[in-house]
Amino acid sequence: MAEEILKMVNITKRFAGITALDQVQFSCSKGEIHVLAGENGAGKSTILKMLAGIHQADEGEIYFHGKKVDIRSPEQSQRMGIAMVFQELTLVGEMTVWENIYLNQEPVTRLGRINKKEIKGRIREAMDRYGIHIDPDAMVSSLSVAQQQMAEILKILVRDPELIILDEPTSALARKEVRQLCQIIRNLIAGGKTIIFISHRMEEVFELGDRITVFKDGHYIGTRNMTEINEDDLIRMMVGRSLENIFPPAVCQVDESQVIFEVKNLTDTASKVNHVSFQVHKGEILGVAGLQGHGQTELLNAISGLHPLAGGEILVGGSPVNVKNSARAIESGIALVPADRKNQGLMLELSNRHNLAISSMKKRMKGCFIDKKAEQEFGEAMKEKLSIKMGSLELPVSSLSGGNQQKVVLGKELATEPRVILFDEPTRGIDVEAKREFYQIMHDLAARGVAVVMNSSDMMEIMGMSSRVIVMYEGRVSGILKKEELSEERIMQLGMGMDKSRKEGEAS
Repeated sequence: MAEEILKMVNITKRFAGITALDQVQFSCSKGEIHVLAGENGAGKSTILKMLAGIHQADEGEIYFHGKKVDIRSPEQSQRMGIAMVFQELTLVGEMTVWENIYLNQEPVTRLGRINKKEIKGRIREAMDRYGIHIDPDAMVSSLSVAQQQMAEILKILVRDPELIILDEPTSALARKEVRQLCQIIRNLIAGGKTIIFISHRMEEVFELGDRITVFKDGHYIGTRNMTEINEDDLIRMMVGRSLENIFPPAVCQVDESQVIFEVKNLTDTASKVNHVSFQVHKGEILGVAGLQGHGQTELLNAISGLHPLAGGEILVGGSPVNVKNSARAIESGIALVPADRKNQGLMLELSNRHNLAISSMKKRMKGCFIDKKAEQEFGEAMKEKLSIKMGSLELPVSSLSGGNQQKVVLGKELATEPRVILFDEPTRGIDVEAKREFYQIMHDLAARGVAVVMNSSDMMEIMGMSSRVIVMYEGRVSGILKKEELSEERIMQLGMGMDKSRKEGEAS
């Protein structure tokens, strides 16, 4: 038996009263690749950030090499020999590779100058040892995403860590680049490292993993040797919860003969969205599903004019529209309720009234001036319509709860009288009561003939609200599911690129 290098016992973590991890277990042995699996929101990143010193457990114990430890900071974690490569790149684009790798810990000469020769020597030694080859003098902004990922890995390898955490390292990589990274991972294991690996790509999990631990909704499900399970077994461990009675029934029938919104062969300039096509019929809510990082948010951003398009066509009510920017999208009747309400949807220090009114301000202007009385009446009407609980329209929107903030974002977009409304993770971070209110509003919009498109990483939400679902994998539509075909297992299969029977195509 290999030495147990890490053991985490009865770990519990809460955020603002929400339990992210509940009495979970996790351990790994020296020299293994241990896969941590689960749906979005299962708690994988939370427990790994505890090892990295970013979060601390509310309850439970951590043992490293058999010794109980209390990891209070990233610096302490690094000194212990633990390093984490995050899914989101942390490099500074305006600096070179070597400057990023040794940022804030540069060795110096006797004269106090940065010892560039020593730095580059250490970097080349690590590159030769693990098979990573990039130019240390290259500006990070000039590198491809794959090369930047390699630089992130080099950044931790020069510190010679013992335990390496890789959180979705392949999510932004093409297949050729994934193969290169897999070889680097094998080289790391051959060099005596231990790896904790998160990936939603089944082929990587089974190709690389020695053991796998599954979390679900913040709970520990089990640990298996990879030789003991197959893909179907793993999916059954990851899914299987029942739908709760929180989703209101649809208020109208879908009219499949009437297409009110259509996207044809849409491709963005960042290659996150590749030749995506779908239709929305009158009365339906179209769900967009898939595992994190496969282009769902980028698709909605491209449709709403936030990301530039490289090709394709968008039609509202059968007529092509030009969405070269967000202003043109709004003029064309397309509205977006973004996933990140605080950074993308609201101006937190401005009033509730101002936030509600900003997108439709021109409707209440007299010449160059805003009609304050009309704006006040509009704010009161929207507050009443959406049941927004607030002390006053003049208080800052930051004073509201998460659910009421989300209603303000929705009210701001509804004020533009959209013909198409895109919801990106619409109920993230809001309570059950607010969710049900949001769901009813979405059904009402669909019944009024507004095209409703909803991206959500919550499978219960997708299954409970959608008339049909398009599932995305690596920036493309991997499958289209009707209401009667929806199941967590089916969505998971398509979201991992496992279904070879369906061709990429148009949702019609």
